[in-house]
Amino acid sequence: MRNTTHYFLLALMSSIIFGCSDHETEGDAYKPNYLPSIDATSLPKENRPMTMFEDDESPSKMYDKTDRWFRVNQPLQVIQKGKDSVQVSLYSPVGLTDVKIYAKLPNYEKRFLLYSFTKIPAFHRSFHKIPLTAGKNDYLLETGNTVTIDKIDGFSSGAIEFSVESEDPLFQKFKKIKSSHLVQFSDSYHTNELGKFLPMNPVLAKEAITMIINYSYALSHPLYYSTFTNFDKYKQEQAATAGTTTINGAINWHGNAEDKDGVYDYLTKDEIEKIYWNYLDSRTVYMAMVGGDSAWGGGPLASQWESSYVTGHWLGEMSVWSHEYSHHIGFSHSSNLANSGEGGGQQEMLTQFYKYLIYLNDLPFTDPEVLKGWTKTAYLTGTYKKPVFTISPKNTFLLKYKGEGKWN
Repeated sequence: MRNTTHYFLLALMSSIIFGCSDHETEGDAYKPNYLPSIDATSLPKENRPMTMFEDDESPSKMYDKTDRWFRVNQPLQVIQKGKDSVQVSLYSPVGLTDVKIYAKLPNYEKRFLLYSFTKIPAFHRSFHKIPLTAGKNDYLLETGNTVTIDKIDGFSSGAIEFSVESEDPLFQKFKKIKSSHLVQFSDSYHTNELGKFLPMNPVLAKEAITMIINYSYALSHPLYYSTFTNFDKYKQEQAATAGTTTINGAINWHGNAEDKDGVYDYLTKDEIEKIYWNYLDSRTVYMAMVGGDSAWGGGPLASQWESSYVTGHWLGEMSVWSHEYSHHIGFSHSSNLANSGEGGGQQEMLTQFYKYLIYLNDLPFTDPEVLKGWTKTAYLTGTYKKPVFTISPKNTFLLKYKGEGKWN
């Protein structure tokens, strides 16, 4: 005789009542009948499978802020569509394997497996009916038990809480990203100031998405946090490596006040800690491309040149992006958080660190072959060669950590 606990729960958010049976696995003869796994590389047409950011896709789609957006710590996005469907989108140049999407219903505290994907290809999007609305089914609880849930006619927006798990090594890197910045592309810049800004296209958008996921991972890295919050020590070590005790310029992070005669508005330890987390907050960033002599950043904007998107980030050349992103966070040219400043600032430090992570193969993406952006000449204004990464033997982080420090 099986040991079964029955629940009849009122789901307030979806305005329905559902029946739920929770089967204890130990000593339970019940044989569950789970829904089959899904291979997103071979879906039927009713799932409307597509690849986002195809090279020849209309740029208007990538500029549609209601449709194309993601948070950097959630490249795999699950959004409820209507009362009975979900949209699954992967903002990544590399696909995922063995992905499990869990659901949590109102007034039922346990998560259960809603979809199991064996494969999700790069930049994939598809639509899936919520099986709860199709009929009575068995579902695997995250505890290993089984729950049987009766058919539910539909769900109001937000009634289901989705979460994603996977043992895929790439997904494990995604999980480490602490930033929750929301990424979008905006056509307002080149529409209003063509020349100063240039329109992007899906080839460049894919490179931009790849770069900002990598960048967000780098900012989240324990070694970067330690270095950022102890920048004064970093400066001392730089001087010692150069064979001197004299630090050129500012000895720690300072704010936006104009520097005068070597006097800086140094930030306190608490202020530095708060600023670090500002870089990883949930604000929106609009990624754009410039065509003039200067890159620009500020408010939601962060921009750089085509060459930086196509080859620069693969080589670790992140100085311009660090500078413009710091404007986006709120720092001016007077602060060494934006400018290199005398003796080096965040531009220099972030670039050195980013190159060290490429050397360690400790970023989500380090192989430019996943996109081959430099070969897409029909979509580029410049001519580029395949980026081949090398690291200077004088790299600050290489000298200090000597190949150690990978985020395990």
